[in-house]
Amino acid sequence: MPSTQYLQVPKPLPRRARSGSRSKSRPREAVSVEEVVVPALKAQQWRLQSPPIPAVEFHIKTPPPSRQDGYFSLTEHKTTPYTPSIPRIHHPAPEVEVTSPTPSINFADLNGEMYTLETCSTPPPPEPLRQKIIGAWKLESYVAYPTPESPIQRPTYPMTKNVTGFIMYTPDGYMSAQMLIPGQQSFKRGEGEEPQWAEAGKRFFAYCGPYYISDEGTGRGETLRHTFQVCNLPGWIGDVQVRTHHFEEDGEVLVLGSEEPTEIKGDKRVPVLKWRRARDNTNAAPPAPMPQIKISGPGEP
Repeated sequence: MPSTQYLQVPKPLPRRARSGSRSKSRPREAVSVEEVVVPALKAQQWRLQSPPIPAVEFHIKTPPPSRQDGYFSLTEHKTTPYTPSIPRIHHPAPEVEVTSPTPSINFADLNGEMYTLETCSTPPPPEPLRQKIIGAWKLESYVAYPTPESPIQRPTYPMTKNVTGFIMYTPDGYMSAQMLIPGQQSFKRGEGEEPQWAEAGKRFFAYCGPYYISDEGTGRGETLRHTFQVCNLPGWIGDVQVRTHHFEEDGEVLVLGSEEPTEIKGDKRVPVLKWRRARDNTNAAPPAPMPQIKISGPGEP
């Protein structure tokens, strides 16, 4: 049974009628009291993709007035909750292509700035002489330079400007050198006369034997020595001679000389021989015969 509450309202006192009043006071009508409980809704700005808003419940209480002996009774009634229907707008999230940035790699500095390599001012160690001279070298020039005591103060060519030849160094420590003045008339073996053989001997010089490379200490570098185990000059057989050496054109030209002046045709001179590295002949085909080169002879200065 619903509970009943009573609101006590004082009764209005009767008023006295004034004399001369045309209108009579009318009895005051009963005023109904309604209690309405409505939760206040605050205006809010709806945002896109906002979380759903919970439903709002409205509870309306309207007790009918009843009068009992000058009292009004308020009866509590149960009401059904009201849920307003709020439209929900679905906005799909835009598709965003996520690409990972490609890291830029600085190959010039992969140490993470931990240290910095400076340019080394110290040159690399030189290649050993034995490795540099291995192979075959073709003669380009043979020039004899004068000494202060020479009667002719100009360079001369002991075997003419057309001299040709080869010098070879083997990896196992042997060498061979041949030099030739071309231009002599040909003759076969057993057919030549004594003057022809004499002329052939003047136009050719050759020797071979072991070579030695030794380190003479600081300041002198490596020393190259040639031995004459076989030579067309009988007086040089058994000699051991020091050869000065240096390279030109990035190691393509080998320049050899004697440690002391050498007697050439009765004159003390300093010989300088330039040898150019011969091309690789491993897979080469045989060439055509070379034409003969005619010159005046070994007497040409």
